[in-house]
Amino acid sequence: MDINPLSKGHSLIIPKFHAEKLHELPDESLTDLLPIAKKIALAIGSPNYNILQNNGEIAHQVVKHVHFHVIPKPAASDEQGLVIGWPQQKMEKEELQVEFEKIKAGLTSPRM
Repeated sequence: MDINPLSKGHSLIIPKFHAEKLHELPDESLTDLLPIAKKIALAIGSPNYNILQNNGEIAHQVVKHVHFHVIPKPAASDEQGLVIGWPQQKMEKEELQVEFEKIKAGLTSPRM
């Protein structure tokens, strides 16, 4: 359970392997995370919820250990649950293609 919940039932999933950011976790440490998140979401019983995981201080990571939040959203208001902005950026198709190619190249590189 989160000690400063955004709503009742706000739960945490914390991998045993210590890593500050998601990309630092070994793949085998990731295997059970989403199935566990699904089970917690079902157990909470809220039909609306967010799964959240932050990486780095400017991405709002406060605790320096990978963890996932399961946050119920009980009402369509900003009073409970996760409240977010979504600052959409306008991009031309050509710009999107360039970004896609960069990501695709990164997926095939040996860095991972």
